[in-house]
Amino acid sequence: MTATKALVIVDVQNDFVEGGALGVTGGNAAAGGIADFLANRADEYAVIATSQDWHIEPGEHFTRWPVHCVAGTPGAELVEPLKKALRLMEVPLRHFHKGQYDDGYSAMWAVPAGTEPGNPLTLAVVLADFGVTEIDVVGIATDHCVRATAFDLAASAEPKFNAVTVLEDLVAGVSAEDSAKLLARGFGAAGVNVKRSA
Repeated sequence: MTATKALVIVDVQNDFVEGGALGVTGGNAAAGGIADFLANRADEYAVIATSQDWHIEPGEHFTRWPVHCVAGTPGAELVEPLKKALRLMEVPLRHFHKGQYDDGYSAMWAVPAGTEPGNPLTLAVVLADFGVTEIDVVGIATDHCVRATAFDLAASAEPKFNAVTVLEDLVAGVSAEDSAKLLARGFGAAGVNVKRSA
């Protein structure tokens, strides 16, 4: 039986690329790479999902990080190259928000954009409803939200996914050293595959 695949695009937002409030080196390159990937490979997926930090009152999160991705602000919006690529797709697309009232690192628990935390239709549930058995994960940041999302999806028992893969050339991390360790060993130790998009 052919696996049904999803692409999860984590937090490719204005505040997380160069020049943003919490800009990550390589963020714009990752965003451009994801946009090119969508132009050529989107039809390989049954559904594509985006997550966005959408902070309203995230508690102590803003004591650990500069203020970023405040709900409804330009910094919280998806970067323009990605938005343009998504508009051209014919694949089903779903947008999710996370971190409204907490750190919100993992997109697995994100809820459909415009709904409140606690909505049972989390990203994982929506993917399962599409019959997804395999997930590719891309986005920002390798060593924080990409890591948390991939780890949680790989560990999920209900719904259960057969394979979770990080596309290593379509991510960017806060710490180059930590990100390299994750890509070399850490993801694999958590049951997450790592491969290039090509």
